[in-house]
Amino acid sequence: MKFIRAPIIETLRKSPFEALEDHAKMVMESARVLKDEIDDYINGNFEEFEKKRKIIEDLELKADYIKSNIRNHLPKGVKMPVDRGIFLSLLGEMDKVEDLVQDIGEWISIREKPIPDELKGDFRKLFEKALESIETCHKAVTQLNVVIESSFAEEERKKAKEVTHRLHEIEHESDLMERALTRKIFSMESKISSVAIFHLSKTVFLLGDIANHAENAGDRIRALIAR
Repeated sequence: MKFIRAPIIETLRKSPFEALEDHAKMVMESARVLKDEIDDYINGNFEEFEKKRKIIEDLELKADYIKSNIRNHLPKGVKMPVDRGIFLSLLGEMDKVEDLVQDIGEWISIREKPIPDELKGDFRKLFEKALESIETCHKAVTQLNVVIESSFAEEERKKAKEVTHRLHEIEHESDLMERALTRKIFSMESKISSVAIFHLSKTVFLLGDIANHAENAGDRIRALIAR
């Protein structure tokens, strides 16, 4: 498995927008490890699941380090080409996505029980949608960098808006999948325990919340490039 080795020290010498992109890459890498972690969970490979959870913990620490460096090197007197408060709010939404990736692994590990076969496909699809939201969010952050470098060229702003619009679509699609899977879980109350229903339904909620915060990040990017 190949991981992105973000140059943490280099973050200090980068613009806040380049550092934000480093943070987005770290979030995306964490999510890709979570994909393997989810597969292990679905297949009942709890020992492998635990190994990947520790990898995500390490990636989350690196993402936090980048986040702290960005905040510490943005004193109020620093001039930015965009609104400083909205930029920091964007960073906060990205950080919430990273936290959710870690929270999902920790929550799942509380109950090492296999997912019922009839739910496995639904969980995979919901996670794929969450991963798509993170990857699309990374694209949006990258495009924000392009917009800044182009001095807000209209063509580049249009591309950024298209990516943020896709984030809205993904969130809606995720929301529909989340509701359908939750209903399906509760319809199985005669087959599985109430503890299993609670654990599975909260897992669904956490997975769905990734797309919510990715969409929020997209909204902040749209606000940053508004003219």
